[in-house]
This record gives sequence, C-alpha cells and structure tokens, in this order.
Amino acid sequence: MTPRARIVVLGFDACDADLVRDLAASGELPAFRRLLDGWARARIRNPYGLFVGALWPTFFTTRSAALTAFHCWETIIPATYERRLTTPREIIGRPFWRALSDAGRRVAVLDVPHTRVEGALNGVQVVEYGCHDRHFGFHTYPPPLARDIATRFGHHPVFAVDPDVEREFAPDDYAHRAGPVRTADEERALLRDMLDGLERKRGLSSWVLGEGGWDLFISVFGESHATGHQMWHLHDPAHPRHDAALARELGDPLRQVYAGLDRALAEHLALIDDDTTVLVLLSHGMGPHYDGTHLLEEILGRLDAADDRRRNGQPVARLAKAAWSRLPGQMRAMLAPAASAALQRRVRSEPPAPCSDDDVGPAVRARRRFFRSPNNSVYGGARINLENREPRGLVRAGEFDATCEALRQDLLALVNVDTGRPAVRAVDRLDAHYLRPPGDALPDLIIDWNHDAPIETVWSPKIGFVHAPYTNWRTGDHKPGGLLLAAGPGIAAGADLGEIPIADLGPTICARLGVSLRGDDGRPAAALIGSAAT
Repeated sequence: MTPRARIVVLGFDACDADLVRDLAASGELPAFRRLLDGWARARIRNPYGLFVGALWPTFFTTRSAALTAFHCWETIIPATYERRLTTPREIIGRPFWRALSDAGRRVAVLDVPHTRVEGALNGVQVVEYGCHDRHFGFHTYPPPLARDIATRFGHHPVFAVDPDVEREFAPDDYAHRAGPVRTADEERALLRDMLDGLERKRGLSSWVLGEGGWDLFISVFGESHATGHQMWHLHDPAHPRHDAALARELGDPLRQVYAGLDRALAEHLALIDDDTTVLVLLSHGMGPHYDGTHLLEEILGRLDAADDRRRNGQPVARLAKAAWSRLPGQMRAMLAPAASAALQRRVRSEPPAPCSDDDVGPAVRARRRFFRSPNNSVYGGARINLENREPRGLVRAGEFDATCEALRQDLLALVNVDTGRPAVRAVDRLDAHYLRPPGDALPDLIIDWNHDAPIETVWSPKIGFVHAPYTNWRTGDHKPGGLLLAAGPGIAAGADLGEIPIADLGPTICARLGVSLRGDDGRPAAALIGSAAT
C-alpha cells in the first residue's frame, strides 16, 4: 500500500520577506538562507485592501475575503450606523483541515490566527497559545492537552496573559505597557518575554510534530507579528521614535526574534524526512506605521461639508484650488518641495487644531453622504451612505459611481504637509476586486496611503489643513505581500512558481492529500500539486 503524502506547513505571521532575505544574505538566518537558495518559491497574493484582518480567514476557509464576513476587529452595522466589535465566531466558512479530518486524515493544527476548536477532530488543535490575535483564550482539542502543554512548557508570557479569558484584543498591545507608550524598562521586559515565549512555542511545536503520524501538521508563529507592531522603532533608525541608546543596549528586537524563528525552522526541518512536503509561509510583511487612517473620519466629514461650494472661498481662490486639483500626479510630485515649504510656513504661522479620531456616532454617519468604514489602518475604508442600502441613504443609486469618483479625486488631492507629496497613492473601488454579497458591511472605497513617511498633517484645496499627531503605541504595521517556500515530491527545486492566491493553499494541501474541497473559492495550485496527489 502506498503511504499517503504528508505535509508540514510552518507559518510565520507577518514575518517580513524583505527583511528575511536581507538577514539571510548576511548569514544571520542560516535555515532561511538554505530555503531561499534551493527551494521553490512563490509570491503570495493576499486579499486586496482587506488583507490585515481577512488574510488568515481566507487561508483557512479558502473563501474570498468578501465572503468570510470578517475583515476587521470592528465594523459599522449597515442597518443602524452603529459601530461594534466583531468576532471570528461570525466567520463564514469551514477550515479546510476539517474536510481532511472527515476523510480520515490525521491533522495537527497549532495557532492559526482567528480559529477555534469546533468539535471533535481526527488529531489535535492548539488555539491561541502563541497568537498575536486573541479572541477565545488558550484552549485545545482534546481539552486535556491544554493542561499537558501548560505543565510541559508553561504559558506564553506575552500571548497567554489570562489564558482562560475570552476577550477580543491583542495581548502584546498591553503587555508591559502602563502608559500611552512603553518606557525603556517596559521595552526591555517585553523583548525578554517575547524571546522567552518564542522558545516555549518552539518547544511545544516541535514536541507535537515529533509525536509523528500526522498527514497534515500546521504551526503558525506569532512573535514576528507582535514584535513588528510593538518594536519597529527600535529596529528602524529612521523612525521618529527611534531610541538609538536603547537600541544599542537591547540590540535589534526584530533581528533577535527572526533569529529565534530561524532556529525554530531548523529544528522542525530536522524532524521531517525527505518524503514530506514542506510549505514555509511568510504570510505578509511589516514596515513602519505610516498612514493617515487616524485622520480619515475628519477628512471625510470635511469633504462632505465642502461640497457646498459656498465654502470654497472667493472666485480667485476657487480658480487656484481647481487648478491644483486638476494637476497630474507627476506634476504635483515635481512641485512637492516647494509645496511642502509653503504649507509648513502656513502651519507654523497658523497651527491647525488637532482633530479627534473618536467615534462620530450613528447620528452623524446618517447625515453624511459617506463615512469611514473600519478597515484596520494600512488601507483606509470609506462607505457611501447609499439609498435603499443604508436606512437613511443620501446618495441615490444612479449617483453612486459619480460620488465614488468625486471622492476618489478628492482623496488623491490630499498632500502630506511634511513631505509635499501625495498622502494617498491610490483609491480603488472594492467591487473592482471582489464580488460582494448582498448586505455586507464592507467599505466601498479602499484608500492606499503613501507609506513613505508619517502622515500627521494633510492639506487639500477643498478642505484646508487636517492635523492630528499619531500617538498609538504601535510603531510598525503591515505590508501586503507574502512569500511561500516549498519543497517535496513533484515540486521542482529552485523553481519560481509565480504568484499564488492565499485562498489556493488550502485546496492545494487537500489535493496533495487526495481530498477534494467542494464549493470554495480557492483552487489547487497546479505548480504545487506535482505528482504527489493520491
């Protein structure tokens, strides 16, 4: 009898592929360097605009991000304009490993973000031992496994704070932080506990893998995600909050965490034989937290109000503003230094009052033609207050396209005062990327900020200056691209496999294990199937 193919998936959550390549090239990540030099590789295409919250649900349900009903930690209820927290309990779709379990395959699933134990499984599942995203607390299948893990390895000192409490939050946001931002002592404590937690997770993951007999083993490490958010400023000398003295004392936190991930990778690979298919997933990237999402509610409110042309000043001013708005992007870029200097002189002489990022409330949303739609922070989201969709819709169906286009142009006209360059790189219609289900709570427009510098003060001829300092403790945020490194029977060593949507990974894994998924959006990736499917 031919043995079934075995698959190991090692996920490194928000582990930046560019940084991994740089550190591998310098010799700091020898295990990753071996994979980069010899394994097949593919670019991972994550859900456009929605990837921060929808990436992992898209991975495990294999559904379009528009159909999982979960893309952000909060949402606006279309029927009431009220803001509420979301929960992964609302995710529509079934984890692909349950189809494998139903088909008799033995599976082990550790720390896939936004997942929970949903009944019996042919194997084991560990939930939220080492996840940046926390919803349900640490629990396992079978339930006694949680006690065994705690006895053998202890709890993760960062991610498993109050391990039995069900709560929607990211523990690393609050660990070792008493004030608005961390003190030097708190930074030291956070890095110490993150590295300790990584070693505990490495031991736990290797132990489960070493138990053997798995048709599918998946383990996701969350330390790269959390450290990127919380300590990017100590990694990046150009960051405004960079503390050179503390960085010299501690060393680069990201380099240390990535080195720990490299050791975990090497240890796992040593437990795997040559007949096993191995997929190493760097899910998405990380960079400085430079965006204008904290300004967006105020920007949209002023744009809505400014469409009353009486607010646009005297005729000469109106002509000047209209001329600026019609300038091509390249021309604005050429004028950026002069524009920045002029705008900064104006800000120094008349400092704008900081705007608030507080919830404007349902009554205000109902009175606006468009409002901010929660979408995390990398990409802003705007939703049109549409007649016959929203209960007090102000924009008629026949005006929807024109309203979207006018708002797109207004957002593209925003200037980052500190650089003189556009604050927004692009504005896209969501329906250009997704088939949207009726009644969704998704944004209509996705706003791609220019992430090359902090965005704290913007200006446009239509709304003037909008200003608010970025005060959040997170100094790093996500980049959309991911990387897959693959080896196994039928996968050509060193091959460039092109681009693979993340929704295709689950169907690909199932196909290699001889199980077909029905009715999902992802499809098996031919380049990864090879001759191994049974």
